Amino acid sequence: MIRLSLTHRMARVWLAIALVAGVSAYGFTGSAPSAEAAQSGTSLSLTTMSPTEANSSSQTVNLGGQLKVASGQTYGDVIVQLDIIAIQNRSEMSQGPESSADETQLSSVQDHLGDVSGTTAWSLNPTVAQMGLTPGTVYALDVQAWSGGLVLLGSVRTYLPYKITSGSSFTATQLAVLVPVTAASPLDGYQYQPKDNGSPWDEATSNELVSQMGATGSLSTLLTQGEALKGVDLSWAVDPDLLDTASAIQSGYFVAAGEGADDQAGSGAANASAWLKLADSVLGKNGELWQLPSTDPDLGSLSNLSSAQGEQFVNVSAAQTAKSTTLAASTQRKPLGLLAWPADGQVDTSALALSQSLNPTAVVTASNSVNLTADGGRYTPTGRASINGKNNITVADSDLDAIMSGDAADAGYVTAGSDSTLLAKQRLMAQTALIAREEPDLSGSRTVLITLPRSSAESSADMSVLSALGQADWVRASGFSTLVGARPDPKSSTGHLTRSAAVVKTDLTTAQLDQAVSLSSQFSLFQSILVGGDSSDGLSLAVERTVSTDWRGQPGAWGTFAAAVQRRLTGQMGQVYLIQKSDITLSGTSGSIPFTVHNGLNQRVRLGLNFSMKPTGRLDISSVAAAEIPAHSSRTIQVRVTSRSPSATIQVTAYLVNPAGAHYGGAEGDGSQTLQVSVTSIGFVALLLFAGSAALLVIAVGLRIYRGRRGSRKKPGTREGD
Repeated sequence: MIRLSLTHRMARVWLAIALVAGVSAYGFTGSAPSAEAAQSGTSLSLTTMSPTEANSSSQTVNLGGQLKVASGQTYGDVIVQLDIIAIQNRSEMSQGPESSADETQLSSVQDHLGDVSGTTAWSLNPTVAQMGLTPGTVYALDVQAWSGGLVLLGSVRTYLPYKITSGSSFTATQLAVLVPVTAASPLDGYQYQPKDNGSPWDEATSNELVSQMGATGSLSTLLTQGEALKGVDLSWAVDPDLLDTASAIQSGYFVAAGEGADDQAGSGAANASAWLKLADSVLGKNGELWQLPSTDPDLGSLSNLSSAQGEQFVNVSAAQTAKSTTLAASTQRKPLGLLAWPADGQVDTSALALSQSLNPTAVVTASNSVNLTADGGRYTPTGRASINGKNNITVADSDLDAIMSGDAADAGYVTAGSDSTLLAKQRLMAQTALIAREEPDLSGSRTVLITLPRSSAESSADMSVLSALGQADWVRASGFSTLVGARPDPKSSTGHLTRSAAVVKTDLTTAQLDQAVSLSSQFSLFQSILVGGDSSDGLSLAVERTVSTDWRGQPGAWGTFAAAVQRRLTGQMGQVYLIQKSDITLSGTSGSIPFTVHNGLNQRVRLGLNFSMKPTGRLDISSVAAAEIPAHSSRTIQVRVTSRSPSATIQVTAYLVNPAGAHYGGAEGDGSQTLQVSVTSIGFVALLLFAGSAALLVIAVGLRIYRGRRGSRKKPGTREGD
């Protein structure tokens, strides 16, 4: 083993510069890169490693993988060697080898590959003694491929703990693992009657969810891999709306085809049925069961709205959570509590307040959002905190979470072709080992929280990483309830609450939130006219689903879903309307105008009428109090009007109102109609003239009759006897 001094490093760099002209002898043309950057077009991958933890000086550490050279290139005198770095604390995990004074170049164990082109396998098999490892230490292993000792062809980093519990009697760190089971439901609140006249089928906007529920889909894989983990207690955080959706579509559903096209019967009902059975089995028997608010509302995005608007969505979700019984009925278990979980655990003051308005058992946050630290950062505290006087904050360790989300901390040392699960597993082993070695390692058990990504597609790929928790004796998996029952570390504190820029960037946009608020307002208006039980649960859930956390980063799918919900809501609201009528003429200063309200819904509604006119002040017309209209029927209302002018034309707009007086459809919407009312009134002078004319006419007729009779008497008579 040789210690690389600064002089040695500089010598390598100057030698590389001096021999640029001779680099072509190693099989390539062009300028040689520095020793600190891998040659373009090449990659070194790590695919095998054993053991995951070294525990004996005689033990052999087996590393293997491939060196891939760009097509058409050849490199000569290629060796693969190992650099070893002792990691003292968690902050050093992502530092490169050039930053460490403890780097050891293991020149005694190398793989000489000679001339390399294409893809070549490599392996290194040093013993722990040859590596010079010290018990109780975590090591970074940097595998590097060099050509001629000058050109770096590739590098990859992994980690190896060595006898972490040796010489210590500390209590193992408890690690709670929280696994979300959620996905955006595609049900848009509309139902069809199938051809066999059976139960109504729900309409979905896509087949994406049932694909995830298929045998190889991400939701199924998540459950099966979680069930297969041995020695690891998982805590499931389930969105009850996901199970409600699976239950609703398992007997059949339709897929919306959009405007002007016929909807088609969905083909994934069998997937939904099979997944629901799998969920019943896994969630009913394995680990702890917790639930998220129904539809998993995006608390971070909603915090961008006014507090009243955000709480409106939260309240609807809470009410639906209380109504939903599918989760408990399917699993035969009662969830241990309700969790408020903003995206990636990122909270600011508004997001935290909105989360706490759910009155959850716990709010799940991330350490890099609440800045949880203890004693100047010398150790990792229990993941429990008190903020704003409330002790319901649980804090996930952001560095551990990053591993489960595809940690990019070692991106500069990981190349294509490496086993990402293997690398993530070793990184988890190293992180937990360093936590165990921190102070206070003898003062009792700490409980640290790790959360899996919200997306099941990402989570399922990482589930096998957690098998490390069943192999390491310095860490022990525990249920989330352990953390909920813990007290905050008195030596820990939180700082300024911040949401990371990366998470904020994926929030629902202002336009999306505005549309969701508009849908919510329209639905509230529709709901306000219903009588005799609310049959609009499907639409209520559909509106709530427009703010589900799982829509983040899916603007296209969200747009399709929101448009479908708007179409269905508009259609339902349009079933209640004023039947259009023609203009009307009043032959007098008062009269009645008949208005007919039609209710095409399957349930009773309660509506009244209100009016506006142009110009104003010409007509007296009173609003009509709300009255009940039976399902599938019409009601005609006679409205009394009085004109203030003997002759006028007034534009009258009648519109429906709910019992509280709010416009149903607005002055220009489907709940209104406009007509011209013409008034023709006869005045007093005109009446006198008419009466006088009539009298003169009577006198004239009478005189004519009188003169006619008088004229007949003056005619010559006949002589007597004739």
